[in-house]
Amino acid sequence: MTGKTLTIVLPAYNEEDAIAAALEQCLAAEDSIRRETGLAAVEILVVDDGSRDATREIAARFNRVRVISHPVNRGYGAALMTGFEAARGELLAFMDADGTIDPLCFISLHKELVRAGADLAIGGRLHVGSQMPSVRVLGNRFYAAVISWLTGVAVTDTASGVRLFSRSLLPRLLPMPTGLHFTPAMTARAACMGARIVETDIPYAERVGQSKLNVFADGMRFLRVILGIIFSYYPLRIFGPAGLVFAAVALGYGIGPVAQYISLRRLEDPEDMLYRLLAIVTLAVCSLICLTFGGLAQKLSDIAVRRPSGFWDHPRVRDYSLAFGAALVLAGVLLNTRTIIEYVTSRQIHQHWIYVLTGSLAVISGTVLSAFGVTLDLVRHLPISRDDGVGDRR
Repeated sequence: MTGKTLTIVLPAYNEEDAIAAALEQCLAAEDSIRRETGLAAVEILVVDDGSRDATREIAARFNRVRVISHPVNRGYGAALMTGFEAARGELLAFMDADGTIDPLCFISLHKELVRAGADLAIGGRLHVGSQMPSVRVLGNRFYAAVISWLTGVAVTDTASGVRLFSRSLLPRLLPMPTGLHFTPAMTARAACMGARIVETDIPYAERVGQSKLNVFADGMRFLRVILGIIFSYYPLRIFGPAGLVFAAVALGYGIGPVAQYISLRRLEDPEDMLYRLLAIVTLAVCSLICLTFGGLAQKLSDIAVRRPSGFWDHPRVRDYSLAFGAALVLAGVLLNTRTIIEYVTSRQIHQHWIYVLTGSLAVISGTVLSAFGVTLDLVRHLPISRDDGVGDRR
C-alpha cells in the first residue's frame, strides 16, 4: 500500500466545541501517519451535516482541511458517504469529530490491515481504559454476539466509528443506511459477504459535548438493521430455528394423543382432543412453511451473491420434495376417499373427524413440499449474472 493516499473523513453535526481540537490532532498526526505507514499523503475531509452552530466556519479556518457541507441534516451515514464519494484517497478512513479519538490510531489500523491482508480494520473501544459509558459497552457486546453467532465471523466492537478500509470494498457494502446505524450495518454486511475483518484496540476518550445517540431508540435501530442484513444473506439461519421450534412444540403436544390412541385404541374427551389436534396441525404446517420458505430464500440469496448453495443445489432435494409431497397429497386423498364419496353422493359425512383432520394435514404439507420442489427447479433455470467484481470470498 506504499505510495497511496489515505483520506480521513470526519462527519460533523453541531460539533463547534470539539471540531477545532479534533482537526488540530489530525493535522499534527499527518507526518507520523505517513512516516509509520509509508503512505504518500493523508487527506483530511470534514463533512458538515447541516450544522446549526459554527461547526462549518471553524473547520473552514484550517487551510489543509477540505470542508463539504450538507444544506440540511441528512444523517451520519449520509455524511460519511458524501465524504467517501469526494475522497481522493485509495484508502478510506473515518473517525468522529467529538474529541473521543486520537487519529494516530490509524497507524496501528493500517499496519493490522496490511499484516492480515484484510479488507476492513476496525478500532476496538471495548477494553480496559476505554471511557465509553457502560450502557453502550453492554449494547455493543450484545450486537457483537448477535453478528458473531449468526454469521460465524467473530467481531467485538460492531458500532465503532473508527475504521480504515480500501476504496474497492465500498461498492460491495452498498446500500448503506444514512443514520447512526451506518457502522453496525457496515459490520454486519462485511461479515455476511465474507470480507476479511481485523480489529485492534484504540484509545477512546470521553466525548466533548452532548452525544447524538439515543441509547434505546438507536439501539433498537441498530438491532433491526443488523438482523435485516443478516436475514437477507442467511435467511435460513432465522427461518430454520423458527421452523424447528414449531416442529418441536407440535411433536411435544402430539405425544399425548398418540400414546392415548396406542393404549386405548380411541381418543378420550373428543372435543378437547379436537382443539389439541388442530393446534398440532397448525404448528406442523407453520414448521414446514418456515423450513421450505427459508430454504428457498437461502437459495435465492446464494444466487444473488454468487455463493455456492451446497445442500440446496443437490438435485435430490428437489426430487425428494416433489416425490414426498406428491405422496402426502395422494395419501391424504386416499385416507378420505370414503369421506369424499359420502359427501358428494349424500351431502353427509359419517367418517370420524380425525380422518378429515389427518388428511388435511397430509394434503397441505404435500402441497407445500411439492411447490417447494417445483420452485427450486424453476430457480435452477434462472439466468445468473457472473460479474466477478463482487461476490462472497469465503
